[in-house]
Amino acid sequence: MADQRRRASLPEVIGAWLRVWTPPRDVDVPPVPVRKLAIGGAVAVLTIAGATALIAPRIDDSKQRAAERERVERDARRAAERRRVIAEQRPHSAAAADLRPGTGATRAQRLAARAALLERAETAISEDARERARAGELGGRPGGAQCDPYPPREEGERPEQGLRERRGFYDCLVLLREIAATETNSAGRLGYPFRVVLDFRAFGITWCKTNPVPGERVVPDPRFVVELPLACRRTG
Repeated sequence: MADQRRRASLPEVIGAWLRVWTPPRDVDVPPVPVRKLAIGGAVAVLTIAGATALIAPRIDDSKQRAAERERVERDARRAAERRRVIAEQRPHSAAAADLRPGTGATRAQRLAARAALLERAETAISEDARERARAGELGGRPGGAQCDPYPPREEGERPEQGLRERRGFYDCLVLLREIAATETNSAGRLGYPFRVVLDFRAFGITWCKTNPVPGERVVPDPRFVVELPLACRRTG
């Protein structure tokens, strides 16, 4: 690949030698010619000192231009990442009317139908992850999905077990691999997270891939957080 670095201009070279300007990574500044400076020491010092007053404004202008370039590039990267996340989190839906129990179904039949709806959702999410992997949108070899109630419940019924609940919200993980326990870390699972919403009246399924903020102690900048689509968000 061709060298993309830009050769520094004379004012920039002198400014870098005097350490009044820090060159960006893409600017090539030659080393200080120590031997030449030693030969013409007094003359060189006077020349450089006099030139400093002339080139300082140009160096400041170069700094401003470099800072503006960095800002534009940073904003472009953020905008591209935002578009990627929005596309990745787009909602998907599927109908499962064939699982809906008929009129007069018993409690056991209704509960079984709701459990089957959750299984159908897990299958749909697993297939979606595999399709994304084949398209190059996800890495690895996604396995099966496992969904647990959102928000987590330590006690009480799961959404599919409570016949009064019209909708169920779940956080799902499409497994990539199991992480074995070590002396310093507990066992875990690595995979892709999804959010799924089950409509227990119409027997419909809606899901979105999620993008949690990396790191347990990271406080995200709200200006750059992409919320889940409303279809996958629990609003009440």
